[in-house]
Amino acid sequence: MAAAASSRSRGAAGGLLSLSTLLCLGFTAASLMHDNNLNLKEKLQELEQDLDILKAHRDTDLEIFNGFMSLLDPTMVIMTKVAEGSPKYALMEDYVKSTKDFKEKVKSLIDGNNEGLDAKILKFDQDLRTNKKLVQALEEYHAEL
Repeated sequence: MAAAASSRSRGAAGGLLSLSTLLCLGFTAASLMHDNNLNLKEKLQELEQDLDILKAHRDTDLEIFNGFMSLLDPTMVIMTKVAEGSPKYALMEDYVKSTKDFKEKVKSLIDGNNEGLDAKILKFDQDLRTNKKLVQALEEYHAEL
C-alpha cells in the first residue's frame, strides 16, 4: 500500500513537472515572439525611412540637371549673340546644337532612370505594406497568447 501511494505521488510530481515544463516553454516562446516582433517593427521603421529617403532623392538628379541647364541656356544665348557676324559663328552654331543634343540625351537618360526607380519604389512600397500587415497579424496572435 505504501508502494502504491508512493507511485501515485511520483505520478503527480511527474504531471506537475510536465505542466511546469510546458508553461515555461510557452512563456519562453511568447517572450521570444515578443522580442522578434520588436525587431521586426524596428526593421520596418528602418525600411520606411529608407523608402522616404529614396522618394526624396528620386528627383534630385533631374533638379540638379535642370538647375545646371538654367545656367547654361542663357549663357549659350549670350555666346550666340556675341558671335553673330563673326567668322566663327558657324562653329558657335555647331557647339550650341551639340550642346542641345547632349542636353536632350541626358534628360532622356534621367527620365528613364526615374521610370525604373518609380517601379522599384512602387514594389518596395507594396512589400512594406505586406510586411506591416504580417507584423500586425503577429501582434494580434501574440496578444491572444
